[in-house]
Amino acid sequence: MSGAIPVQFPNRDGLQLSGILHLPKTTAVRPVAIMLLSPGVKMRVGPHRLYNKMTERFLCLGFPVLRFDYYGLGDSEGDLPESVLVEVYNTIQTGRFVPDTIDAMDWMQREHGVSRFIASGLCGGAISGLLAAERDHRLEALLALGIPVSFEGSEQHWGRYITRGQLKELSHGYVRRLSEPGAWLRFLTFQSDYRVIWRSMRERYTTPTKTTTAAPATAATNDAPPSNLNPQFAPAFFSMLERSRPMLLLFGGADRWMWEFEEKFESPNATRLAPYRAGYEKHTIDSANHILSDEQWLTEMLDLSEAWLRKTYPA
Repeated sequence: MSGAIPVQFPNRDGLQLSGILHLPKTTAVRPVAIMLLSPGVKMRVGPHRLYNKMTERFLCLGFPVLRFDYYGLGDSEGDLPESVLVEVYNTIQTGRFVPDTIDAMDWMQREHGVSRFIASGLCGGAISGLLAAERDHRLEALLALGIPVSFEGSEQHWGRYITRGQLKELSHGYVRRLSEPGAWLRFLTFQSDYRVIWRSMRERYTTPTKTTTAAPATAATNDAPPSNLNPQFAPAFFSMLERSRPMLLLFGGADRWMWEFEEKFESPNATRLAPYRAGYEKHTIDSANHILSDEQWLTEMLDLSEAWLRKTYPA
């Protein structure tokens, strides 16, 4: 990795944010910078140094890259007052770090003359970029990995909001573990969530009933899971589409956020999304987990990202 410059800059509350600014060695530096936004409570490196690897690929394409820690995270000043992690995640979903994202762009424009940005990041970084783009038009594109569309549930009630796609995936796992003594021990000692097991098996072996008369659009189905959709997601997403801001959405095939996006946002909004199908691309990396921890998954993500960047920002 070349041209790595440690930086510090203040946010609007006077807290010093720490990060690394990477400048390409090539003379053909693009006039658009990529901001790698911290995922959740992870710092600017990301899980298994994910952001470092993304930075290396983006630098080869001529993009400057800024990755920094939000306040209260990593090397930046400040504290997060929450004692429960799920509460932190849900505040991120509603834009907790949007001001820091905008302050970072202000600093980049003031100190380095950059006024065009691509927001990128995993999970919390992706949603922070989307929400910031709705407020600040300098963010002109989004490269999102595993973007969340709904609020986190508590650990005791995580199954309440589970989607049908997730239930099918879980059922495969339950069937595979039937031969494992440990799985039966967990089941027989009341350590399993029996409601989720029952729902997943019912989803696996129940064939949808065909009807000749369509149900009214407003009618609720008894087995439809309750929605915990983030109310800020759809307005921000459609704001990007209406302003012709391109988006690349990448999901792991084993990532629950893929099912959440498809079942809780994309499917219910199919009619409204139809005119904008060319405005965003969505790819699923087969079998990949949320953090793309396998080298093959990582490479596929980087290749898809590079192809999209080359198409969206031709040299």
